[in-house]
Amino acid sequence: MLAVLCGLAFCFREPLARYFGWDELVQYGAVFVLAYLFGTFLLSPDMDLARSDPMRNWGLLHFVWRPYVQMFKHRGVSHMPVVGTLTRVLYLLAVVYILSAVATVCFDLGWKMSIRDLRHVDWTGVGWALCGLCLPDLLHILADRMFKNKR
Repeated sequence: MLAVLCGLAFCFREPLARYFGWDELVQYGAVFVLAYLFGTFLLSPDMDLARSDPMRNWGLLHFVWRPYVQMFKHRGVSHMPVVGTLTRVLYLLAVVYILSAVATVCFDLGWKMSIRDLRHVDWTGVGWALCGLCLPDLLHILADRMFKNKR
């Protein structure tokens, strides 16, 4: 459902921008909200569990997270504020990079990937996205700590 909503927002971004206006607050606010939703439903600290709601939310792509489950024990690094978020983001970026490289080689796509391309990145948007990813993690970790004796 989240993917469908994000896809619709992306497809209709021009008409939405004409209707609501387009400024940095709207742009970075949208980045924050989408990252928050992505972090809540797909990139939870519980990704280090083989069976968890976020793992089920990945559907057929849950196999991508199997190595992550093996690398990190539950409530270890993945439950550290900010650090845990960064481990999952870097892991996901590494998986996407590897799959892109394999697809480029196998299908001769002609994609060129270089570290130099990072100079064209909107770093303010990246910062807002990281904030949107970190906030649900912080709330999750806080809830775990507050209610750990209740289980």
